Amino acid sequence: MTERSSEQKPRNVRIHTEITRSAILHVEDALEIGKLRLLLFSYKRGEGAQASASHYLDLADARVLCCDLAQGRLAEKFVDYKGSPTGREGQPLSRVLKIEDRGERARNPIVIEIANGPGELVGEGAIKPAGEPDAQVAILLSRWQARRLALAVQAYLTAWETVTFRQRTAQPAERLREADPEALYQVGASEDI
Repeated sequence: MTERSSEQKPRNVRIHTEITRSAILHVEDALEIGKLRLLLFSYKRGEGAQASASHYLDLADARVLCCDLAQGRLAEKFVDYKGSPTGREGQPLSRVLKIEDRGERARNPIVIEIANGPGELVGEGAIKPAGEPDAQVAILLSRWQARRLALAVQAYLTAWETVTFRQRTAQPAERLREADPEALYQVGASEDI
């Protein structure tokens, strides 16, 4: 058995989980690549998982979505296209995330849907869906559940930003110091002089 160093972070730290009668949503830490990993499973009681799909949400998008959802509303429908050029069996994999608010009359108005399937490489690495998805899973959340999810993610991101602040801000200065130590202490001429 190998021993994990004290500085190594455990893999796939789970930030929050929402469970409904037919679906499970896990939000996980993928912050080392600037993203949150969303895993969505559909299931039937006594039968287990029926389908699963995953998506990697950019941190900047996650902040805006969490802010809206924490207020109990989604300002507009959100659709995010991502993918991997070497997904399943070496073929491009498309990942599509959709989040929408179905309005006041719906019992569970917030819909989060993830679709994974064959993709097509476009340009310099972008992936677009190519045909029908292999897996398409949705979870319906009440406004309360959506707020609970959003606030848990916001709290985690705030803690992560606080703990990693020095490390994230020291790196550019360290690179500059290694390249040109004197550049750190030089002050440019002001136009006012």
